[in-house]
Amino acid sequence: MKKNFEISNQEYLFYIKYFNLIQNKKVLDIANIRLENYLQSNPLKFIDFYLNFCIQYYLDIFFLDFLTKFFFKRSVIRFKLNLILALHEAEYDNFEFMISSSNFTIIILDILKFIFILFTFPIWLIYKFLVFFLINKNQNA
Repeated sequence: MKKNFEISNQEYLFYIKYFNLIQNKKVLDIANIRLENYLQSNPLKFIDFYLNFCIQYYLDIFFLDFLTKFFFKRSVIRFKLNLILALHEAEYDNFEFMISSSNFTIIILDILKFIFILFTFPIWLIYKFLVFFLINKNQNA
């Protein structure tokens, strides 16, 4: 597997925080094995490299989840998000934690986050693309 597509500990912590899950090292190991199998049978595209580059901060996960849910459904990032969520839902402790931590306040906050991301994602996308372009241009020079 290409090392830059492996789910790092930092990236995993972003996913855990974003989905409000309990950290589990075994789940991370299983996720990387399944990701490796996925990458062996599916070719990578430019958009996969770009979106994977965008994961640098916790806030990036909000934008990437939105973008891959509606626009880049077949990207590796969408696969990573779904994989982490599915593996944690299959684990009883995480499933119980997800159910018990849901309440009306969390729902309202999620709606507000969605509205914020909906209106700011074009700016974020342009910013990330310019940074990606400049880094690749400097590496090729």
